[in-house]
Amino acid sequence: MQSKIKKSITALLLITSISACKKDKELPPVEENELITTIRLKFTNKANASDVKFYDWKDLDGQGGNAPSIDQVILSQNSMYKLEIASILNETAVPAGDIKQEIKDEAHAHLFVYKPLPASLLAVTITDRDKNNLPIGFVADLATTTAGSGKLQIILRHQMGSKNGTEQPGSTDLDASFDLTIQ
Repeated sequence: MQSKIKKSITALLLITSISACKKDKELPPVEENELITTIRLKFTNKANASDVKFYDWKDLDGQGGNAPSIDQVILSQNSMYKLEIASILNETAVPAGDIKQEIKDEAHAHLFVYKPLPASLLAVTITDRDKNNLPIGFVADLATTTAGSGKLQIILRHQMGSKNGTEQPGSTDLDASFDLTIQ
């Protein structure tokens, strides 16, 4: 009888130890949004290459807290500009780092969306493409119209595994609005 109990206990311990050694299923890595505190825009007038302007949006303490520091974008009416994302910073890191290259390396999963409000102030055409021939938005052509004022909203969408060239799907890495004056 004791022999049966010992065999039963041994079998139970063996089964328990084998099942405990099973590898847990690995979860797929979670893609985190970029932490962006500063974006610098570069506007070059296509008719006058010496007419170059830089504008910054800074939110050093992130969402909530203090309001961001935002430059007013001022462009000439009836003009063509080349817009470039000059830098994208995470200034909470020590040292502060330009994460533009990191985003470029993941261009297949990112899209800059440009929304002029009202839309009649400015036409935007994204000119750069990712490896899947979908727009990225680090570079765009802008065509201004008549004098007026409004906003230029710039949204960076994180679309890992789902990028299709449109604003949806995905999550938002950056949502920055600049006051815009066309004069």
